[in-house]
Amino acid sequence: MLRRAALVLAPCAIGVVVLCTDRRVLLLRLTEAAQQAEELGPAGLVGYVLCFVVATLMMIPTGPLEMAAGLLFTGRYGLSGAIALAAAAKQISGSVGYLLGRTLFRESVQEAVIARFPIFKAVMQAVKTEPFTVTCMVRFAPIPTTAKSMGLAASGVPFGPFFLASFLFGAPWSAMSAVVGSTLASLPEILEGRGEEKMRELMASWKAQPLLLTFGVLLGVAAIGLLILKTQKLMETYREFMKKAA
Repeated sequence: MLRRAALVLAPCAIGVVVLCTDRRVLLLRLTEAAQQAEELGPAGLVGYVLCFVVATLMMIPTGPLEMAAGLLFTGRYGLSGAIALAAAAKQISGSVGYLLGRTLFRESVQEAVIARFPIFKAVMQAVKTEPFTVTCMVRFAPIPTTAKSMGLAASGVPFGPFFLASFLFGAPWSAMSAVVGSTLASLPEILEGRGEEKMRELMASWKAQPLLLTFGVLLGVAAIGLLILKTQKLMETYREFMKKAA
């Protein structure tokens, strides 16, 4: 009885905190905490990851924190170290959400997430044969990141395909954000949107290099083509399911 009550009350409590918290203020506090963590040396890496996990679970956009990795940690660990830190923090935070969805919050996720988003019904139908493909499909869905992680976990997607798909989708953005952050001078620039401006400038500079742009386009087209081929059958199954559900 106590365990079931905890399983019901814990998600409700987190939901109340998320709704009642000013995410802009919390993001400010988390970026400040990340700055303080950098001053702790190697132990600060753990502090940064914890800030990232909290931001993800609170459904706060993590782009500023990824930029903060480039700003704060490039000097001590180099740009490659900052990129690795941002990517690792993103994957760890996603894994925490996955583990919560598989264990403590499984029943609540099945009732509140899987029942609300029909795409997870299709996931449960195909998870045994195409776990990686269905994970990629959910990554494109307009659903909060934490809800995606928990929903995939509660739907029975194995951790390996989940982690691989999350890395392939998340690591390039983590790397780009860290690179942008390394060009900024202070945290206020990140919080005021200067990082987004730098991101657009970086994209524009790449477009000005024909060879790099061509390679990127070809790589993107190849990846999208492969994903389309992999998901075509699954989408047909999903459409059939939606027709039956209607």
